[in-house]
Amino acid sequence: MVTRGLIAGLLLPLSFYAWAWEEEPVLEFVTAYNPLIRAHQAVTQEYMPPNTGRWLMEHTTVFARSSTGTSTSVSEDGATTTTSPSTVGIQINIPLSSPKERRELAEKALQEATRIDEIRRRVITDLAQLRTHEADLAAAKQRWQFFKDKSDDIEKRIQGGLEGDINVLWDNTQKLDGEAADITRLTHLVAAQQQLVARYAGDEWRKLLAYLEGKGKLP
Repeated sequence: MVTRGLIAGLLLPLSFYAWAWEEEPVLEFVTAYNPLIRAHQAVTQEYMPPNTGRWLMEHTTVFARSSTGTSTSVSEDGATTTTSPSTVGIQINIPLSSPKERRELAEKALQEATRIDEIRRRVITDLAQLRTHEADLAAAKQRWQFFKDKSDDIEKRIQGGLEGDINVLWDNTQKLDGEAADITRLTHLVAAQQQLVARYAGDEWRKLLAYLEGKGKLP
């Protein structure tokens, strides 16, 4: 049997479960920190046109080459010298924006967008389940409070020598215990669902969990 004291500790304000979190901030946070999404974004970035100094350094080489011709000179003492002129400079290899490259970039961008959509859909589904558990928990708490108030009233009437049916009190107490057990079960379901949704945020899951529990804000 679940004690009334334990249930009283679980009876947070009903509004807590109705307005503790909003869907859009959760989706934005997951999109920003989900490891699968970030992995796809990193791959797509590799196919983006380069525009950084580091890329320029990686594709810049120093070259030296000799010309095909030669030159001959005669000194004042009659000595002849033959030289082969050479050229020294730098060379930058810039990948052309070919149809193949554009197609590859489009494919990677599509894969990224598809993965983002898939994960967001899963998050929305799991958030809907969380809402259902929270609503069920709130309803169970309302019923528990109703039966508790009724039991208290019957007990007072009996103790005061007023009209009261001990059998009614017993039946009501059984309903009260049933709702208490339901509250405990639903409380665990809510906590498990919060954990499930929070894990979509990868390493930042604790921040998302705190937000879902109403204990923090998302950046």
